[in-house]
Amino acid sequence: MSARTRLTRWIGLIRVGVRRTISRTVGTDQRRMQLSILGVAAIIALLVIVTGLGLGLATGTTIYDDDIDYWVVPEDSGSSSPLLATDNPRFGSVHDSTEQFRTDEVTFATPVLSQVLQLEADGETEFILVIGVINEPGLDSVTGVTTDGLSDGDPYYADDSYDGTWTGDVVLSESASTLLDAESGTQLTIAGNESFTVTGVDDGSDTVGNVPAAVVQLSELQTLTGAAEHDQADQFIVGTNSPAVETTLESVYPQSEVLTRGELTTSEAMDSELPLALALTAFIIAISVGTLFVLTTNGLEVVADQRQLATLAAIGISTRSQLTLVGIQTIVVTGIGGFLGAVAGMGGIWAVNTAALELLTTEPIALSESWFLLYGGGVGLLIGVLSLPYLLVLTRRVSGGVP
Repeated sequence: MSARTRLTRWIGLIRVGVRRTISRTVGTDQRRMQLSILGVAAIIALLVIVTGLGLGLATGTTIYDDDIDYWVVPEDSGSSSPLLATDNPRFGSVHDSTEQFRTDEVTFATPVLSQVLQLEADGETEFILVIGVINEPGLDSVTGVTTDGLSDGDPYYADDSYDGTWTGDVVLSESASTLLDAESGTQLTIAGNESFTVTGVDDGSDTVGNVPAAVVQLSELQTLTGAAEHDQADQFIVGTNSPAVETTLESVYPQSEVLTRGELTTSEAMDSELPLALALTAFIIAISVGTLFVLTTNGLEVVADQRQLATLAAIGISTRSQLTLVGIQTIVVTGIGGFLGAVAGMGGIWAVNTAALELLTTEPIALSESWFLLYGGGVGLLIGVLSLPYLLVLTRRVSGGVP
């Protein structure tokens, strides 16, 4: 048999196997097939939710955006989240230090101060994460919230006098806007100060369960929180295309840590083994339980197909071809179940974060990433692959082993 003939034969078997699986899922014997898919989906959904919780607890939440290349954080901040842990060490004289960060290779550099404060708009009162930055060209967004509505520079700072022009600019995330029922032009009260106005609402979000946030001028937030006395901020964010900038960043504050995009997640994840162990345990349990479930349901399916397999053997369909059809059915079922479970898991993470924000915390507790969809689908396929040996042996016995 030539390679081309063999390839054509395999393609034909795959097409028949896929059509057979789809037909049985929506037509005959649909209850058993749908049970298999839903069982795998439920297991993968739980896996994705637990993984999101584990990674979320391990990495914490920080000022993150696709355009940011470096984060400068206090060395003693440990594994706590620099975004919300207000008791963490802070940098001082941050406006002057920012000038030292700026070089020809740096696109933007700004200190960041974060504080959960009470915001009020037209009688609606909510606790929102308020982020203070110095807006400048190149800094398009912070935590996914655009900075377009902020005046350039930091007018109120006025060379450390804190008596310049008070802008009152506020840009809200979509979730914050919804909570406050606020839109552009709405007057806001932040921590008792009534001189703020919504200058923009960012209606875009790439993350499920995004934290309600408001971006304001750094000096104005410092004034509200008492950080103006020593010109304090929690961290710096820097955008650049040159790795050589890292040395310059490290020299500004001796007791600081400079993290790249990858190191930010890796270093904090390594500081917390328990949440990662939770995610790993969830993976092992999902593989074990998922494989046993597929072995049971698909094994019953094979036994129920005994008469059909005998018919296929009688008309000359070889055992090898029958095994291929059963294998394709298993992979398709677990693959579909894995993907549906991943989607359901993402929805579960959103629900967990929503409940946490409403009842427990002021930040999402579970991490949500688009690669969870691939992760869930991949684990589903792995469950199918691990189930194949037993199912193929069972199929061979049921079919009588006709060569």
